Amino acid sequence: MTLYVIGFMILFLLVLASGIPVGFGLGVLAFGILTAYLGFDAAMSTGVSKAYASLDTSTLVAIPLFILAAQLIAESGMGKRLFDAARAFMGRFKSGLGPATVVSSGVFSAMTGSSFVAASTMGLIAIPELRKARYSDTIIAASISAGGSLGSVIPPSLVMIIYGYLTDESVGKLFMAGMIPGLVLIFLYSVALSATTNISLARKRKKELLQQGVLAAGVAADAVAVAEEAPPMGKLTALKEAFWGLMAPAIILVGIYLGIFTASEAAAVAVVYCAAVGLFVYRTLTLKKLWAIVMSSANISAMVAGVVIGGYVLGFAVVLGRVPQQILELIVAQNFSSTTLFIMVNIILFVMGMFLESLSLIYLAIPLLYPVVLHMGWDNIWFAVILLINVNLGLITPPMGGVLFIISQIGAIPINTVIKGALLPVAVLLVLLALLLIFPQMATWLPSMM
Repeated sequence: MTLYVIGFMILFLLVLASGIPVGFGLGVLAFGILTAYLGFDAAMSTGVSKAYASLDTSTLVAIPLFILAAQLIAESGMGKRLFDAARAFMGRFKSGLGPATVVSSGVFSAMTGSSFVAASTMGLIAIPELRKARYSDTIIAASISAGGSLGSVIPPSLVMIIYGYLTDESVGKLFMAGMIPGLVLIFLYSVALSATTNISLARKRKKELLQQGVLAAGVAADAVAVAEEAPPMGKLTALKEAFWGLMAPAIILVGIYLGIFTASEAAAVAVVYCAAVGLFVYRTLTLKKLWAIVMSSANISAMVAGVVIGGYVLGFAVVLGRVPQQILELIVAQNFSSTTLFIMVNIILFVMGMFLESLSLIYLAIPLLYPVVLHMGWDNIWFAVILLINVNLGLITPPMGGVLFIISQIGAIPINTVIKGALLPVAVLLVLLALLLIFPQMATWLPSMM
């Protein structure tokens, strides 16, 4: 059994490393496994029927709609206004620009559900401002990777939608489960970035003054002021400019929590709202640009649909081969404690996340681990948040961390420097995992109130 599982994992990694599109690669691997079990003809008919069934659900309607909403937000200028507002409130000191980046990224993620969109959009906006404040490339990478990693936890998360679809869990409850952990994550990121930035800027300033002969070598670095002029935009003005952007996540999340609309309906509301704001309030969108956004969103949605189809069929093939049942039998035979198994599962997810992109990780992990969740009596919603935090870790850990390469490209920062900067958010995410183990109510309280 162990050799079978190891062989499957090796084949899975080889397919992903081959360079072919992820959805197609997953489908090829799934078809190969089905053929080994059922024969060519049966595998063909079964594969086609499962591929059709994978998209035959209203739950997945939310994904292309949120992708379209994300594109509208990125093109309408909402992201820049959100960053300006966060900077107006938190940018009095240079150390406040990092937390401002995280907070604005959190709000942006609450409108888009995508870590990649948040990282790329906020990176283009924040990196020039961070460089003006003389941030090092390492701190810049830490700020953007922290903000970019929020998209998988803070609702509406596209990964949450996939998890709800695969486990038949309420997507609305999953969205609410990510609220408190997401806010705690923003707080932890902000504190860590502020402290790190203060130390870095103080050391840099002390070095400059020492070179000028102003300070003696024994003067404490923390005695050097790092204050800068207040941002030119006033708080009230910045808040007024960002008002329409701030209202988008409020409408989406409050509507879902109060049961006014479902997650799919919330996605449609988000599209209409963002299009209306871009066309009639900010007037940054035109009909021609709107058409280009729709076409771009359709291309992205088609790629996601390919991964959904390939992942769904592969999940069926894995279950057909009784791999999850065999893993469960092994765990039962070893009689692991709940805490020991939790640590083991997170180590496995962490390692898998280093090599798999987020959707591939979800489609491989859920068939293998969901039976373990049921056997151990773990709360499904709590485990969903645990899994999504591991997805975040995968986004900012090499060699497959997609957010790292986005930061390196848009910021012209060496990838080694980006990886060094990402160590801070990785450490914070591990702290959050420990907190969720100790206080699972962080994830389960809000859903229980619905």
